[in-house]
Amino acid sequence: MHRSRFLHTLVPTLAVFAIGTVLLHACRDDRPTAPSTPLSGAILAETASTAVIPPTGDTYLNIDAGNYATEQQLNLYTWPDAKPANAIVMKFDLASIPPGSTVSSATLTLNLIASDATTDPTYVVTAHAIVNKNPVLTAATGYTYDGVDSWTTNSCCYNNVPLAQADIGPPAATQEVDKTPGLKQWDVTSVVRGWLTDPSTNFGLLLNSDPSKLRDRYRTFSSSEDPIANHRPTLTVVYNRPGPPPPPPPPPPPPPPPPPPPPEARVGQWSTVFPAPIVQLHIHLLPNGQVLSWGLNGDPQVWDPLTGGFTAVPAPSWLFCAGHDFLPDGRLLVAGGHITNDHGLPNANVFDAATGSWQPAPAMAHGRWYPTTTTLADGQMLVMGGRDQAGAVVTTPEVWNGSGWRSLTTANLETEYYPRNFVAPDGRVFYAGEDQPSRWLDVSGTGSWSDGPRRNFTGGRGYGSAVMYAPGKILYVGGGDPPTNTAEIIDLNQPNPAWRYTGSMAFARRQMNATLLPTGDVLVTGGTSGGGFNNPVGAVHVSELWNPVTGTWTTLASNAVTRIYHSTALLLPDGRVLHTGSGDGGGSPDERNYELYSPPYLFQGPRPAITDVTPSTVGYGQIVFVGTPDGGSIAKVTFIRLGSVTHASDMGQRMVPLTFQQVNGGLSVAIPESRTSAPPGPYMLFLVSGNGVPSEARIMLLQ
Repeated sequence: MHRSRFLHTLVPTLAVFAIGTVLLHACRDDRPTAPSTPLSGAILAETASTAVIPPTGDTYLNIDAGNYATEQQLNLYTWPDAKPANAIVMKFDLASIPPGSTVSSATLTLNLIASDATTDPTYVVTAHAIVNKNPVLTAATGYTYDGVDSWTTNSCCYNNVPLAQADIGPPAATQEVDKTPGLKQWDVTSVVRGWLTDPSTNFGLLLNSDPSKLRDRYRTFSSSEDPIANHRPTLTVVYNRPGPPPPPPPPPPPPPPPPPPPPEARVGQWSTVFPAPIVQLHIHLLPNGQVLSWGLNGDPQVWDPLTGGFTAVPAPSWLFCAGHDFLPDGRLLVAGGHITNDHGLPNANVFDAATGSWQPAPAMAHGRWYPTTTTLADGQMLVMGGRDQAGAVVTTPEVWNGSGWRSLTTANLETEYYPRNFVAPDGRVFYAGEDQPSRWLDVSGTGSWSDGPRRNFTGGRGYGSAVMYAPGKILYVGGGDPPTNTAEIIDLNQPNPAWRYTGSMAFARRQMNATLLPTGDVLVTGGTSGGGFNNPVGAVHVSELWNPVTGTWTTLASNAVTRIYHSTALLLPDGRVLHTGSGDGGGSPDERNYELYSPPYLFQGPRPAITDVTPSTVGYGQIVFVGTPDGGSIAKVTFIRLGSVTHASDMGQRMVPLTFQQVNGGLSVAIPESRTSAPPGPYMLFLVSGNGVPSEARIMLLQ
């Protein structure tokens, strides 16, 4: 597996597990003092001065053609074995130090924010003076020092990317960096003395990755773009200059501000990596809170989040690359399956979580491989797209009515794999993509199509993700080749709906997953920024969070495992997100493991509690009492349909805000009246406090 911009992920991203902010200061108490020298015939005591100098610019070089001078982190990474894949470059202006000063010490300080999850305790980082080339930090890349002209050619790194390795002096300082977050220091006195002696040689500093390590070892530091000022890099220079005695010391500074919140409250936290018996490339949250999954090989498995155990539940037919969504009674309908690549089964199967068993259903008229299954407002199930037994694209949708299939023979349309379909407010099905334009499907009778609005991103959004983040409102993010970081939204409640851009992600992605959270925000995980179908070079590990109110994205912690094609993500009732899969095809390793992400809201204060029993089945328009001692602090109540995920698409998930009022002992909550806002089936009900902290969910069947 190759990575390049994955260092722009696996470094900021691949594994920003838990990020600590305890600052460990390594202070020097024995700074040397230069001897005094005569000045104008009089001998004056020299004055020791200290200059704390921020960089005039900083960036990190990657084994690609990207420039990362605006990033909030500086990355060092070893990949593949024994080869540097990142180098930190920074410049300092020494104009504040008078000519002729004697430097007694110069200390470079960086704030460590993330490390790899291996057992290697330390990572050697060397500091070097840059020679030969004077880099332009806003344009420098792994290939060029100014965006045009190449660094000196050498064979240090992957694909012969020069990475400035032939344009640096010998190590001026060496530091074995441990994994404790906080300040790390390098003694670069010799380099700074040389710059003061000959300012024309000040081309900046380079900090090098450890070439002695195995692959995927790394350290990540704060850059000058870090929003927290005392996390930014500094060069502290202690120097002496002739002059009169210094003035009296200033009064003591005011007390420091209170410490910032823990990093988990800002970026969340990833678990360690846990083993799984299969590649979990189809995953479904069941009404009992457990998770059903299957892959290309092996039996389907039911995972219990409480114990971490897996139980095999063999299926009647090969379910790989089928479509799926929940029936109104909470069972999972699985339509289609695998014969060989591009050849699909016509089989339909139903999984009952209550019994842990499968029941075959009548077969469809067409085999389907890569179809989408959608629960309609009346409880019928639409199956659309895919390829049949002969490998032909299936153009005719079919509707399951609970006992048999109805073909929409006048609604023939060739669509991409796994169409991104949503039940719209008017009851029609809105086909958001992947191809252009968006369209409307009327499933009444034998069906009919009508054209809808075109998206603003002109290319297809292949293997991007789309979610309905509020009734009738859709976010479509990422996808394409090369991947895009753009995102678009549309409001189907408007008389003439139109796509419009919202904020763009920090990282371009395809093969990623978008997951609705109880707060209404959207979490994006995994994927790759590399061009091509499934390029591990450029794998993205940094998670990102979209706020539907502001339309902006926030970068969060990074997971450990590269998860691209066949990766999945699923919201759990406890508010965490299961992130798993990748492999079983597409040329990437089979990742038989999973990770759990705890979003920032799980570190922002106490969680609301639901204390009383809630009904397991609710009806449209019903008023439900939800017992809680925290009724006065609740800011919102959300209803999220259980997820059913594969291939960057969640066929079931949608979020519905619920109206409520505080009553004695809890809340009076109104279940939606509209079947188009909330098609029948299983939902999670969350209470969300004014601090944005969700309760654990109660699962209810809406019928």
